[in-house]
Amino acid sequence: MICKKAVYLTLIVLLIGGGISGVHARTFDRIIAYVNDDVVTKRELDVLVNQRAMELQQVYRFSQREALNEAERQRSELLDRLIRQMLLLEAALTLKITVTDTEIEQYIKDFKDRYQIETDEEFKKQLNREGMTLIGFREQSERNLKTERLVMGRIVPRLQIRDSEIQKFFEENRDQLPTKADKVHLRHIFIAFKPNQADRDAAYDKVTEARNQIETGEATFEKVAQRYDASQQAGVLVEASTAEFSKFPKLFQDSLTDLAIGALSEPIEADKGLYVFTVEKKTDRMIAFRYFIVPLTPSPAAIQEARKHATDVHTKLEAGEDFSKLALLHSDDNETRENGGDLGIRSLSELNPKTRAVVEPLSSNAYSQPYETESGLHIFRLDERNSPSLTEAEKTQITVILRQQRFQEEWDAYTNKLLENAYVKINLKE
Repeated sequence: MICKKAVYLTLIVLLIGGGISGVHARTFDRIIAYVNDDVVTKRELDVLVNQRAMELQQVYRFSQREALNEAERQRSELLDRLIRQMLLLEAALTLKITVTDTEIEQYIKDFKDRYQIETDEEFKKQLNREGMTLIGFREQSERNLKTERLVMGRIVPRLQIRDSEIQKFFEENRDQLPTKADKVHLRHIFIAFKPNQADRDAAYDKVTEARNQIETGEATFEKVAQRYDASQQAGVLVEASTAEFSKFPKLFQDSLTDLAIGALSEPIEADKGLYVFTVEKKTDRMIAFRYFIVPLTPSPAAIQEARKHATDVHTKLEAGEDFSKLALLHSDDNETRENGGDLGIRSLSELNPKTRAVVEPLSSNAYSQPYETESGLHIFRLDERNSPSLTEAEKTQITVILRQQRFQEEWDAYTNKLLENAYVKINLKE
């Protein structure tokens, strides 16, 4: 059963009526609503708006100005809830619901604790500032408790939450619980965007032209380097100790070791393109060299070839061919190709958002359409999916959220029925 504290947070604490003695005093105030045989005055609603502002400040840490503006914005909503509360009280009185003095005193104590009112004297001063008395507040507290008891009897029993509802809430809000994301065993076939032979031939022609310009003195090594790379590092002298040099890729080590001082190396194809080196100094302890890179990038035609290749592989999968064998034959991922494109077990929350959008809808043993990135196309296969179960604490937390939602729905439905059978006339305008 939902605790009373949750009910307190849902029902508006009414601080009206108790500080105004009788109908005579209320006749000097403008009536803004008729509710059956009772009325709501402007002053009563103003007090409620001020009470809401105080709640926003003390409970929700609004600044004074923010609290006043927000409470004023809620004026119509507060009036609506006040009218519903009045109808609930009327129903409670009709049903002759009673509360004890002890319950009333506890209600007042809880109210003071909630708003951090430490002494009775401070409480009286606060009530006086609102034009109320302690006796009036006690009477209103009694009415609030009767209303609450009605709600506890008519609405709270309907707040049972089934396990299926908890699981549905979890599934619909899984993205807000990253630690609860599914773990998936993935494989992929990666078709890289690679330069075709025409792209490679064009890059080698540029290297040949650049080497000729340097060897004939038409351009310096640094100028050629800057032609293909506008950064300040292009063509600068690199000095590396023997220890540092030993960490270079073997292709680079072999070329630089055999290269005579002042000579130009043959182009070396690596990750960024075609590298050309020249050595300016060598000792037993260090080497000083420069290099430039002619980019080796895929042309639109090469990219289209990769797309067709990926489509062909996908067609083979649809025809029933084995994913692991196709990965071995076609994947450009050197690290996973030999083991059938196995990427291991990963949490969905660890994946790139775009990749996750492709993988998440897949069921076990299903594979995706070719998914294009900047470097190429992936075809993913989901071997297995493991969904983490909810802990008891998490189930309890979700249950509280669902009960609060259900309470509001049931409270609205119950008070709507009361409204249907009541006479209500509202006039908020001057």
